[in-house]
Amino acid sequence: MSVLDLFAAALGGFILIAVILFPNYMKQEKVEIQLKDTQSSLAQCKKAEAQAQQALASKTAALASCEASVGATFLVVVIEWRAVGNYDIDVHVTDPDGNEFFWGKSNRDHRDFPATDAQLSYDNTRGPGVELWQHPKAKVGTYTIAYDYYAAPGPNQPVEVRGNVFYRNGRIQLPNVTLTETHKLRPVAKLDVSQSGNIEAHFDP
Repeated sequence: MSVLDLFAAALGGFILIAVILFPNYMKQEKVEIQLKDTQSSLAQCKKAEAQAQQALASKTAALASCEASVGATFLVVVIEWRAVGNYDIDVHVTDPDGNEFFWGKSNRDHRDFPATDAQLSYDNTRGPGVELWQHPKAKVGTYTIAYDYYAAPGPNQPVEVRGNVFYRNGRIQLPNVTLTETHKLRPVAKLDVSQSGNIEAHFDP
């Protein structure tokens, strides 16, 4: 009977301890489950944030590209001289990248300056003559315009050159220039193309 009482007392003690500690075990398990849920939610939030940032970056890039496309302007430089005979005037246009377009580097076949679509489209070698340089989508920056009296019918034969610049928002008339010296580059104007496609002209004296 003493042994039976001992087992009964031990069993009762075990049951008492189990009843007291069991809720704590369940509580620890619930804490671990909640912790895993919190970590999973945090990971999902970080993933969603990364996706949102990526989408924002893509939208920003697309907006910048759209603004650049809308702001871009075509650019056309036309010069003319009315003197009849062996009068050969060349226009030189230098873009913001330092590419200098003239009769020797017209870029009509895109071999002279492969990175740009600009070109010297027309080059007359006798007067009356016309020369035309054009860019379908002018890059932001400064373009310089100069004239070269390449050939004349005789020494010190003056020739008047007129010019115009056409772009998306209108026309800019270049100053009339009288050339007398051959093979001497004469600066005429600088054109500042803005991000919005507007042009500010500065004329050389």
